[in-house]
Formats: sequence, structure tokens, C-alpha cells
Amino acid sequence: MVLAVAVLGVMLWPSPSAPPSSQTPAPRSVSVAPVTSEPRAPAASVRTPGASTSNPTSSPPTPVPDAPGQATVVPVGPGDEVPSPESPNPLPQVNEPIPAEKPQTARWKLAKTKRISELLARDVKRLEQDRDAAGARGDEAERQRLDTLIQRHQGQLRTLHEELQQLSRQAENEPPEP
Repeated sequence: MVLAVAVLGVMLWPSPSAPPSSQTPAPRSVSVAPVTSEPRAPAASVRTPGASTSNPTSSPPTPVPDAPGQATVVPVGPGDEVPSPESPNPLPQVNEPIPAEKPQTARWKLAKTKRISELLARDVKRLEQDRDAAGARGDEAERQRLDTLIQRHQGQLRTLHEELQQLSRQAENEPPEP
């Protein structure tokens, strides 16, 4: 039974289509001349071998797909603009000058340290809320991890507060900025 189905399948299976006939035009090969600075007259037309020139109303040949990896060459037609080739040595780009860095005075360091301590304090509050939520869920490992992270952040905050006191004393003794 299986053998009969296999034989019928092979016999009734559609046969592959015939290879393209000789009516299909051969692929065109067009050579592109190098671009010069002198203007040239546009090419009249590109003719394919075996193409009829007596019938001007005949339709143009259909393009034949190229093999993979080959570039398609298109002839330059009237009104087409040919791009100029890339320059091997492009002009260097002129950048705007970088402004001079402002002096890192004690006032500047004090403002930056205050901002860092504010952000770190905000993170500690968020971590404390996350630790409480993990404790409510019963996730003891996450609660321990967050507790350790909070302790590290609080240690950094203590160091920053000591630094803030030093910087505020230095900023008081600093001359005013011009």
C-alpha cells in the first residue's frame, strides 16, 4: 500500500519547469569609464547583441537576475548626475575649541559633594523600602542582600558628611570668585 502511494506520488509530481529558452536576452555587460572633469556627451544608448534596431516600438528586454555577489551596472542616461569619486585625502574637520575647564575650587567640590550625598541618601531610602518589601514577601536572601547594601551606602554617607564639613570650612576661607 505504501509502495503504491509512493509510486503514484512520483508519477504525478509536477516536473521541473524547462530551462529558459533562447528568446531571453543574454545579460548585458556595460563598462563604465572613469569620471573626468571634462563634460562628455551622453551615450546614445546601450545595445545588446542580437537586439533589433529596426523596430523602435519594441519593448526593452527584461533584466536577467545576476549571480549572487555581482554588482548591477546601470548605464548613465541623459540627465543623470555622475557622483564625484571620494577624495583619498579629505579635508580635516575643524572642531570648535574646547572651553577651558573651570577651576575645581572648594566651593565647586562642596556643591558636587552635596549633590552626591543627596543622591546617596535617596538611594538608601529606596533600598530600605525594598528591604521592607522583601521582608514582607518572606524573601530572606534578598532582605539580607539589601541590608548589606544599605550598610555600605550608610558608611559612604558618613564619609561624605565628614568631607562636607572639611569642604565647607575650606570654602569659607576661599576668596570669592571673580
